[in-house]
Amino acid sequence: MSVNLIGEDIEIMRKRYDEALHMQGIPCRYQYPLMAGTNVQGESVADSYSEIIDTYIFFDGSPKAKTYKRLGWVVENDKDLPFLIRCSFNLPYLQKDSLFRLSGQYTSLPDRVFRVTELTCDIQAPDHMVAQVVPVYDQQPVGYTEQEVKKKYNKSNHFLSIPTDYRGNYITDEKRER
Repeated sequence: MSVNLIGEDIEIMRKRYDEALHMQGIPCRYQYPLMAGTNVQGESVADSYSEIIDTYIFFDGSPKAKTYKRLGWVVENDKDLPFLIRCSFNLPYLQKDSLFRLSGQYTSLPDRVFRVTELTCDIQAPDHMVAQVVPVYDQQPVGYTEQEVKKKYNKSNHFLSIPTDYRGNYITDEKRER
């Protein structure tokens, strides 16, 4: 007869995994997508991401087909498999389209950005989450942080230039007024 790990036991296992991540994991920056809103006209506002959260992960850059089968994912061959990231179960709002940014630890190379495409965890003892990720090659991944949205869209919709004609004469709305 099997005994399920529930309650305090699984919380202890999650804390142990978090401790192992801090001691042996790769430092990275994590962002989760915020729900897109709409403006007064009903147009969708630019998607945005949360502020950056510093965390630690285990990164599997060349997983085997056997690893995917063990996780329950169907894999036909072992060519061009996506990367795997093992992260904390307590990571806030982990979901599809979340971003993980890995920076060069000893070099000044730019960050490598990975987008989450699928999530899973071990059903018997869910002490961590496993995310299937793909690299993002665009300079700006889809979405902006709230600060970037405020910085980029800080102009009003009004035409602010002085109404003048091509000669530089001031134009008013009244007739014969030039």
